[in-house]
Amino acid sequence: MSDLSRSPTQKTTLDTSPRCHSRQRNTNVTRIRGKQTHENRSNEPEIGIVESIEIVDFMCHERATVNLCSKVNFITGQNGSGKSAILTALIIALGGKTSMTNRALSLKGFIREGCQRATAKVQLRNRGPDAYRPELYGSSIVIERQLSSGAVTSQYKLRNGDTGEVMSKKKEDLVAITDHMAIQVDNPINILSQDAAREFLASTSPDKMYQFFLKGTQLHQLREDLSAVSQAITRAESNIERKKEVLPEMKAAKKRWEQHYEDMKQARDLSAKLTALSQQMAWALVEEAENEAREAEEKLGVQQQKVAKIDEKVAEQTAFIDAINVEADLLSQQAHELLGQLEPLQAEKNGPVRLMEDTKLALRRFKQTEADMNMEARSTRERISSLTAEIATERARLKSKDQAGKEKLRLAITGLEDNVKEEEARIADLQAEQQAFEDRSGVLRETKVGCHRQVEKSRELVTRTKASLDEMLRSVSNRLNAFGQGIIEALDMIDKTRWRNTKPIGPIGRFVKLRDPKWARIIETTLDKSLNSFLVESHADRTTLDAIFRRCGCQSRIVICKPELFDYSQGEPDPRFTTMLNMLDIQDEIVKRQLINLNKIEQIILVEQRADGDKIVVANHGQLPQNVTACLTADGYSVGSKAGGLSTQSINLIRPTSRLGESIAATIEREKQLLADRQRALEHAQRSLKEAEQELEELRRKHERSAIAIRQCKERINKANSEIQQTRERLHSDEPAKIAALEAELEQFTEQMESLQTQFRDHVAQQKVKEEELERIKADIDLIDKKMDTIRDRAASKREAAEQKASQRQTHADNIIYWKAKRTSLEGKMAQLEQAHAEAGAKVEETISGARKVCEERVEVEHAPERLDRMINNCRARLEEIERSSSMSLAEVAEKAQLHITAYRKANEELRSVAQVVKMLKTAHHLRMNKWMQFRDSMTMRTKMHFITHLSQRGYTGKLEFDHTQRTLVPKIQTDQDLVSESIVKVGGRKAGSSSQQDKNGSSAADRFLRKDTKSLSGGEKSFTTICLLLSLWETMNCPVRALDEFDVFMDAANRAIAMSMMIDSARSKNTTQFILITPLDMNVKPDADITILRLQPPKRSSS
Repeated sequence: MSDLSRSPTQKTTLDTSPRCHSRQRNTNVTRIRGKQTHENRSNEPEIGIVESIEIVDFMCHERATVNLCSKVNFITGQNGSGKSAILTALIIALGGKTSMTNRALSLKGFIREGCQRATAKVQLRNRGPDAYRPELYGSSIVIERQLSSGAVTSQYKLRNGDTGEVMSKKKEDLVAITDHMAIQVDNPINILSQDAAREFLASTSPDKMYQFFLKGTQLHQLREDLSAVSQAITRAESNIERKKEVLPEMKAAKKRWEQHYEDMKQARDLSAKLTALSQQMAWALVEEAENEAREAEEKLGVQQQKVAKIDEKVAEQTAFIDAINVEADLLSQQAHELLGQLEPLQAEKNGPVRLMEDTKLALRRFKQTEADMNMEARSTRERISSLTAEIATERARLKSKDQAGKEKLRLAITGLEDNVKEEEARIADLQAEQQAFEDRSGVLRETKVGCHRQVEKSRELVTRTKASLDEMLRSVSNRLNAFGQGIIEALDMIDKTRWRNTKPIGPIGRFVKLRDPKWARIIETTLDKSLNSFLVESHADRTTLDAIFRRCGCQSRIVICKPELFDYSQGEPDPRFTTMLNMLDIQDEIVKRQLINLNKIEQIILVEQRADGDKIVVANHGQLPQNVTACLTADGYSVGSKAGGLSTQSINLIRPTSRLGESIAATIEREKQLLADRQRALEHAQRSLKEAEQELEELRRKHERSAIAIRQCKERINKANSEIQQTRERLHSDEPAKIAALEAELEQFTEQMESLQTQFRDHVAQQKVKEEELERIKADIDLIDKKMDTIRDRAASKREAAEQKASQRQTHADNIIYWKAKRTSLEGKMAQLEQAHAEAGAKVEETISGARKVCEERVEVEHAPERLDRMINNCRARLEEIERSSSMSLAEVAEKAQLHITAYRKANEELRSVAQVVKMLKTAHHLRMNKWMQFRDSMTMRTKMHFITHLSQRGYTGKLEFDHTQRTLVPKIQTDQDLVSESIVKVGGRKAGSSSQQDKNGSSAADRFLRKDTKSLSGGEKSFTTICLLLSLWETMNCPVRALDEFDVFMDAANRAIAMSMMIDSARSKNTTQFILITPLDMNVKPDADITILRLQPPKRSSS
């Protein structure tokens, strides 16, 4: 290419169109082409030419666009520049398989490393009168195939080359386009990839070369199709031979039966009379059957009217039940709402209770103050008495006045003052201690109230548990004791009594077992009375069973039902819910149906916690799910309601029993454990209550002791202050003044006594006010208690009303069961009538069908069936006399003869028809085989001629030896050196006069030169010879695009130049052919108007 670029006379142009430039700059594709003239453009092919190839993230290319000319295109570049990737993209885009490229195991292998998808796009020319649907695809068709590493690995897009619009995404349309343009992507000779070209160029095996010839000319596919047709003809001829062996036997049998039929024709007249009588007899039976059908239809109509009336009764009772259910649900909801009103009342009551406790505490303080005032009054009276005595003593002392005692009085005053200070400090300590006692007492009083409630609650639970345990212990000897009093005696009498219908079934709980113990209490509470119930089939049996129950003292309920095994699956909720029916193992199907009728166990769902039930209701927009009547929790709550909303009601769970088949020992053990736990809880509550009471009593005693100590301290302080005052007065005043002081003090204490009496009267009045307030608080509490009792009574009344509704519902349910039982009885009769009516109708149809077999048209019946029967018997007796000579009747003989005639005729016609078809197929196959052989010979001759022509370009001679029998192809070549050697041999032979000289094998030396095969050729000569063969095969094909990868790697420069010249001349000789040739070597061909050279530089690759 460097020589071309330096040549001053070379006229080349570089394709720098915007499209090419933008798409090729990443891979450095240089396109050189000679200038085009108007004459060149006019000679260009109009259809099937590859105008451009564009790839994105394909193999080693990030993005590349290759624009091709319509004749010869050379793609060059160093190894690794991605030349073969261009040809691979062409194969893949045109619908080729991955295996044809030998470059990857799957389509994902063509995606450039590090990318998720790749695109291969090919633009095909679509012009001229032979263009493929130009109104749809335009003057060029863009075929785009997108590869992905995901689940969908490949996708086609067929675009209009003019507008870019996607016209199709179907591979079938791509196949139609390639077929129309004669582009053979799957032909191994048409487009030779690098490995295919190497295999073809290196192939020396005669059989492989012959296979290349067959596949390249499409003779191989035609031969396979003709072989399949030949096998089908062989199988058809084998079937014909087998049928021919059976045909003579069928013909002989036909003749025998025809003769037999002719012998019995003489009885035809008598048979005709018998036929007429038989026809009348057949239609007489039809009339008789029609009369019976009318009678059955009338009876069935009467019975259906009765059933319709019963259905009305059942609907009426069902409506009553629905109304009662609504009322019962309303009453239950009202009772729940009333019980909900107790909580605010209880909260309202707690305030007066605390106020009452505070008032009682204030009254206790009033009592304490009253005691203090009484003590102070006693102290004042004692002081008055003491002062009176002291005045008397002082007056006596004046008589013996002693001045020496003053010092002694001073010391006494100091000691008394110190005592007063100590007593005041102790009073402060005692008052702080009293305040702490009062605070702790308030806490303990609240604790005492809570403990008292817990003790009462625990005592009630222990009592109930003991009663339940006692009942279980009584039922240890027999599980039936769990079903109530007198049940064992009742069952014994039931077994000994004769019943009008089936023996009563019960108690129902005997046939029910629990699958999971955690649901025991909620299920037993729901089915409580039903588990003790008995089932009977009639009112008479109910009366008998009721008499037995009265004698035995049994309280079980009696339900009238019929053994009706109806289908309940339509009423079940979604399988994701756990229903009560799922958790029960019911051994009797009748018991199961009655529990479904009575308790709707198939529509009650179970959840472990209230939160789970709330989630279900919320998920269903505040309503219970479809076919769900209740949602119950294991801990005894009912979530949701039929009216809607997130209401939750508490259920009073009954004590557990062994009615649901649980082990009585395990139940007793569990109940004992529960009793022990509750007794421990009671003991703990009692212990806590006792400790609170003891601590409260101890605090009360401590408070009293502190109060007494405070009073004593105050008395001592008062006494000390009085003594100090007296001593001071004695010390500083003369005796008459002292006496006056004592009298003044006496007067003061007298006034103090009067003041205490006044305070005591006020204190008594205040205490009375507190007592009146306490009574008023008690009245308020009593009023609240009355309100709560009223609410409880109203709730109990609502519950009782709901239970009464349930009783009414049961009455209507019993009525429904009665009417259903009666309907079942009528249904049995109606079923019999329907069956009789159906049988009568079927008999009519059967008799009509039989009559039509005898006579297609209805005939008039002239006689009764009995007389017709006698007439028919007479005719048959006469016919029997005629047919005694034959073992078969005339009808049987006629039927047999007709069967054999029909069978033979049908077999003969089928055999003739199949033989004719096989003959036509053989003729067509023979013609096609001759055409195939002629076509093969024509392809062989054309290939030979072109091969010799191409060899002559190098000065070689040779031939192609085809052996169609052995399926081999051997090229025989004579090079220019062989021609020189041959000339020398011929000259030497003439000189020696031995022109007929032969070797030991009988062949001359010249013949040996002519018959030289490819194995003895050099690498370049062999490659040139193979190129000549390839060009010869291409000349015999009719494909507009031909591609070859690395065709010249084994050629020397001379052979390579000649091969290129041959390819260019071959391309120029045909206006409808395009060549794409890939070589890694430098080019010595100059670009021209019909020759384009594209040089690829190695693409940028990732560092990995």
